[in-house]
Amino acid sequence: MESYETRPANYTIHADSLKKLIMEHPDLPLVIFAGDCANSGDYPFMTCSSITAEVGEVLDCLQEVDSERCYTDRSAFADDLEYNMEEERDRFDGSDAEWEARMERAISEYDPYWKPCIIVCVNN
Repeated sequence: MESYETRPANYTIHADSLKKLIMEHPDLPLVIFAGDCANSGDYPFMTCSSITAEVGEVLDCLQEVDSERCYTDRSAFADDLEYNMEEERDRFDGSDAEWEARMERAISEYDPYWKPCIIVCVNN
C-alpha cells in the first residue's frame, strides 16, 4: 500500500442532524435531493461528502407550473404560477383585486398536495 492510499476518503460523514430530525419526526417521509456535483456521470453510484437535512414540505403532485422542478418553497411556486399566468393576466378584464383573488384561488388549489417531510440534500 502506498502512503497516499492511507489518507481518509471522507466516505463516512456524521449525520447527527439527520438522525436527530428522524428521531424527532419519525412519521415524516424523507425527500432526498442530489446536487449537480453528486455524481460525475462516470459511475452508476457515487458517495457524497456533503449532507444537509431540515424539516420542510414538498409539493407532491405532477404539477405543470414547472414539470422539471420539485417545489419545496410555496413562495417560489406561487411566483412561478403567476409568471405562467401572465398571458391570461393580459387578457383579464377585471380589477387588480379580482385578479389577486383569482391568483389566490389558483395557488390554494395546490394546498392539499403540500406534504410535510424531512428534506435531505446530498452533494460533493
